[in-house]
Amino acid sequence: MADAPQTVLVEFQIRPESNTMPEWVSEWDLRARDAAEFEPETTAYAAAVNVEDPNNILIFERYSRGDESLDTHMERPAHKALMQAMADRNMTKRMLWNTRFPDIDGFGWWSRPEKAAERTDNDMVLIVLGLRFDDDAKRDRFVDLSNGHADYCAREEPDTLIYSGGVASGDMSREVEVTAGDLIFVMACTDMAAVEKHAQDPNHLALGEKLEAAGIDPTPTFMRTYQTVGNGYLWR
Repeated sequence: MADAPQTVLVEFQIRPESNTMPEWVSEWDLRARDAAEFEPETTAYAAAVNVEDPNNILIFERYSRGDESLDTHMERPAHKALMQAMADRNMTKRMLWNTRFPDIDGFGWWSRPEKAAERTDNDMVLIVLGLRFDDDAKRDRFVDLSNGHADYCAREEPDTLIYSGGVASGDMSREVEVTAGDLIFVMACTDMAAVEKHAQDPNHLALGEKLEAAGIDPTPTFMRTYQTVGNGYLWR
């Protein structure tokens, strides 16, 4: 639904001959501060560098009322100022890919408010995974089985900060290919050690066995890993 909570992911490649990554982030940070102060419906607005290419940066955005909140965000004077500044200084080389997806109701979680006092949003690991299924029924069954594991992670993995996802609402074919109906999964952890702990947890391995036994074998379409730069916010 257009007014449901929604995640938007956009990855850019900076133009290194025009600016450094810290300079790009510094300009973007003006927009992030405006969102934090004046956009209560922008519930996440964070920047994270692609670990495989330090010239690529992901902007992780969430909106509590979907397209309505996104429209409000786009109409802010600060947003227009950011676009103008980036264009004037020729700071961005290209957009690598983007997607948007509404939440799957009741699947996982997008924040850990109890961790707010200790987190800095710096050097956290953000993983984005695309999964494609033979049909919607298999995707929905995958979500049902995974949701039980998400409950386990919420209890037993305090360093897993985000564990959720949604269903892509449209097609996109750039550096990453997304088809409407794909499951886009997002996980954030405090560091790579927490990512590895999650991956090797016996309950996580058992989930794979349950999915295989149920005949659910999704096709991974992409996986990207990022590290937050300390600007913006993963949640309020």
